Amino acid sequence: MDLVGISLKDAILEFQFTCPICSLVKKAVDSSIDTFFYELVNDVGLRSELRSKRLCQAHVQRIESYLSRHMELSFMSLAIVYADLLDHLAKLTEKSSKSVQDGICLFCEKERTFEMVYLQCFIENIRDVFDLYSSSESVLCFDHYIFLSSKLKDPLRNELKHVQLLKYQRLMNLLTSYINKHDYKNRENFTEEEILARKTAGNLIAKKCHFWRRSG
Repeated sequence: MDLVGISLKDAILEFQFTCPICSLVKKAVDSSIDTFFYELVNDVGLRSELRSKRLCQAHVQRIESYLSRHMELSFMSLAIVYADLLDHLAKLTEKSSKSVQDGICLFCEKERTFEMVYLQCFIENIRDVFDLYSSSESVLCFDHYIFLSSKLKDPLRNELKHVQLLKYQRLMNLLTSYINKHDYKNRENFTEEEILARKTAGNLIAKKCHFWRRSG
């Protein structure tokens, strides 16, 4: 198994109630953001690519959040990016009043690539990772489960479905307990698992609006 496969196994074992694919993609995108700001000043090609593809709102917020946690990168670098893009858009505005249809956001493209790499790795190593996933505390988000299921054949597809339903049921039981404990008569404390289930469930049900879903 290559390094991608090893990373996938580690992600399956590492986090409770978290999608391993989502975790790996997030880590890879964060690394790309870090590299982006270190290379931005001297990489003319990167600046040109950024002007062409621009940034979506979600990744602007993601970059802002990342920089707030990594002050060594400096918000000045982000200001340089914004100034450069605004200058580019101002020139486009002068040339034409028509809307310009740009390509996919620079980081959406990277995220899509990382996502497909890890999904493909899961499929190619299904025999190795299935038992690991079944016995782990990780939970595939709905969209990644649907994608993987669509690429498998029976009996593996039904086995994955069975495991996924068991994981969902456990989460639902923890959330139900969390909800019930809000009753004014309750004197029990929330368990760590109940609190974690409440914090992670949103990411497991959230729709992933990435290219692979739009392109079908």
